[in-house]
Amino acid sequence: MAMQSQLMCNGCRTILLYPRGASNVRCALCNAITSAPPPGMEMAQLVCGGCSTMLMYTRGGTRVRCSCCQTVNLVSAPNQVAHVNCGNCRTTLMYPAGAPSVKCAVCQYITNVNILCSSNGFDGP
Repeated sequence: MAMQSQLMCNGCRTILLYPRGASNVRCALCNAITSAPPPGMEMAQLVCGGCSTMLMYTRGGTRVRCSCCQTVNLVSAPNQVAHVNCGNCRTTLMYPAGAPSVKCAVCQYITNVNILCSSNGFDGP
């Protein structure tokens, strides 16, 4: 199975998945053709911790500034985990870093998790 990447359609702004190495991608919804970035410039996405807007950025980046609210979001490494205390029963929960929320297996409470962000973008975890 070929590795896939993603980009935003130039026509309808839908997120498109495509096989890495493709030079162009045709949108199945609007038929617009969007040029794929060159190798090494593949895109990834995350949810802004400030306004919950889906952000796309060049894979490998470490910080992404939201164009809507100007929040600077830290990009987590793949397979990185984070910890938070349940907002209800205070049990320590482990979840994939960057997730917007985590459900407690003990009490079923959903704790919202803020993606690390700050006004200057350089605060560490």
